[in-house]
Amino acid sequence: MEPILIALPPAAQASLRPLQATDAAAWSAYLNQPGVIEHTSWGDISPSALAELIHGYAGRGDALRWAIVGACGGLFGTVGLNDISQANGRAELAYDLDPRHTGRGLATHAARAVIGWAHDAMDLQRIQATVLDSNTPSIAVVERAGMHCEGLMRQYRKVRGQARDYWMYAAVRDASQ
Repeated sequence: MEPILIALPPAAQASLRPLQATDAAAWSAYLNQPGVIEHTSWGDISPSALAELIHGYAGRGDALRWAIVGACGGLFGTVGLNDISQANGRAELAYDLDPRHTGRGLATHAARAVIGWAHDAMDLQRIQATVLDSNTPSIAVVERAGMHCEGLMRQYRKVRGQARDYWMYAAVRDASQ
């Protein structure tokens, strides 16, 4: 997978590159910080589980994930596509960010870049995101990334054993393009 570069303000230079096995420990470290996954459906976020996930991305056709990295290569977060269905022309956007790097527009810029790439390079018509109803920061990211709210899905997914409500957002490519 070729890296996707994203334009950010000069003080927050970052780019996207495929996740590497060496990213697992840093990814796990920030996901394990208090509050980071509170409003998500993440399960096992141990370094070994994330290393398996990273390894799985290399051989799967239904998911892709990139590292959001700084100029020195440090991991700021991840962004990717899950449940890719070429037959149906859709995929689900997913992302996370190290709390030390929030508030700089990184997640929004990365989401926009991946949405655009998925529409153009993968010829997908629909990129969707399901956002836990309590995850207001993520709702703000998808809205700033140009996704539109399609409605509330009641008891859509279990989060740590409890059925929870999710908002469905989507970026649908104009059929005339």
